[in-house]
Amino acid sequence: MHKWQLLTTLSDVPSAQVLARALEADRVDVRLASDATVLGQAAPCRVYVDAAQIHRARYALAQRTFSDEELTFLSIGEQQAEGKVFP
Repeated sequence: MHKWQLLTTLSDVPSAQVLARALEADRVDVRLASDATVLGQAAPCRVYVDAAQIHRARYALAQRTFSDEELTFLSIGEQQAEGKVFP
């Protein structure tokens, strides 16, 4: 059984999902919680990790730096260039 501990809070669900995928790739158990009532609504999203893995999660988070373009690509599968979106 997991005991969940808050790792961070991000400004929206898609960004939190990107972070969750990255942490899961580092074998960290992740849960997301948001008060958004509609998909795509801009609402804060809390990222929880298994308390036993909090140090691994913090280390993994410290090692990663995402550019805006990477976050866009990871969250919606598209890249942007000069205001244009392309797959």
